[in-house]
Amino acid sequence: MTKSLSITVHPSALGAEYLSVSDAMRQVLDIVEALERAETAEGEKRQIVWRLTEAHTNSPPFTVTVEAFSIDPEAFVGREATQATTTFEDTIKDLLEGRKSDRINYDMALPLKQVFQRNLNGVGRTEIKIDDKEPFNVVPSNARTAVHTLEQIQLDRDAAIIDCRRTEFGSVEVEVQRVTSWHGKPALTVIERLSRDKITCVLSAELAEELGPSHKWGEAWEGQRLLVSGALHYGPDGSLKKVDAETAEDMPWTNVSISDLRDIDILQGRSVQEHLRLLRGDDLG
Repeated sequence: MTKSLSITVHPSALGAEYLSVSDAMRQVLDIVEALERAETAEGEKRQIVWRLTEAHTNSPPFTVTVEAFSIDPEAFVGREATQATTTFEDTIKDLLEGRKSDRINYDMALPLKQVFQRNLNGVGRTEIKIDDKEPFNVVPSNARTAVHTLEQIQLDRDAAIIDCRRTEFGSVEVEVQRVTSWHGKPALTVIERLSRDKITCVLSAELAEELGPSHKWGEAWEGQRLLVSGALHYGPDGSLKKVDAETAEDMPWTNVSISDLRDIDILQGRSVQEHLRLLRGDDLG
């Protein structure tokens, strides 16, 4: 039996009545690319070509159906097509439900992330149906979950390959995005204040225990600034990739009025020229 996959793209209820050509076509192309990558790991030879067998629009949804054919006309690819569609379906469903499953095919990450992001801007619903199975849908709510899960998976992969020879011990100021885990350990996804890079901050067992249940410190810290101290791991490019935090100190935002700023005497009685010479290290005498 030939494996088939149907994709139906619906416009956003908050947008225009009709899909843009770009959104409709790229959504289909990215899904098919993810399906192709589900067949083999990068660099391996593919045996399946997915051919267009049906395309129509019943204004406004746009529907495309593709079927699996063997690249070699003498070969039968039923088993390979079943394996590819199973990997494809399992990967998408795991991501939509926020699961960082071992079944996830990392080669599919880029096209799928583009699919999910498009469902947050321009596409309202993407319905995917494999053969005669019950279709499943990508909508803004689960697409947002999938994007966050993909970002965390990438952070985990980046952290796992850090060059540990570039480890320093110190402190860094971060903004907390969300509570997560790293290789089974409690962690935070944070943004480093200076670089604005998103990194993983793994909490020591002692720190996690001190903070209490994860939902409690998640509620307390999400969106907050922290000064975390511990092992700072840097990648080959010199940027901070991961923190193994031993301590964490809350750094609440401080509101400062314009009048207070005007009262600060930066020059401390010096002229502008004298202040500049002091900053440059010139002798003021």
